[in-house]
Amino acid sequence: MKAVAGALAACIGVFAAFLLQQALPAIHVLHGARFLFVPMIFCYAAMALPFPTMLLAAFFTGLLSDLMYLNVVDGRVEIALGCSIVFFVIYGSIANGFRPSYLRGHWWPVIPLSVICTWSFLLMQFAMISLRREGFVFDPAILWRLFAPGLLAGLFAPILHAIVKPFSALIPETPWRTREY
Repeated sequence: MKAVAGALAACIGVFAAFLLQQALPAIHVLHGARFLFVPMIFCYAAMALPFPTMLLAAFFTGLLSDLMYLNVVDGRVEIALGCSIVFFVIYGSIANGFRPSYLRGHWWPVIPLSVICTWSFLLMQFAMISLRREGFVFDPAILWRLFAPGLLAGLFAPILHAIVKPFSALIPETPWRTREY
């Protein structure tokens, strides 16, 4: 019961995060960097959910991410459909390894996991676009847009935990099949 409710909450949270991060403007002080809430929410879900349920959340997050960032230039897709699904499955498997620690009450690994997940997700997208365009371009604005969202995710991860943790106590831990009649 708790895993199903957690997966549903993660999927709703990811969808809402996509809407929110598209509605927020770029931060001009950080050279046009944007808030990316989706990797942070996914990392939290990957730590909190059992492995099979995390795979469902990874598929949903990756599919929405691929559809959100689908960009066709000159008849070629720059970020291939399915790459984000593979990324979130692999990264979710790594983050799920911290689940025993999370269940013992240690929520702090979500901070470095969120930072690394956001950085590596943006670097993966940058590498795919650069390979499709057949050239890497580095300038300070690109570096800011790659690394600032990860740092922002690290700052907002404790706030996410403070928001989500009280709701987890409302969901019963006992599966419905184990009730005695």
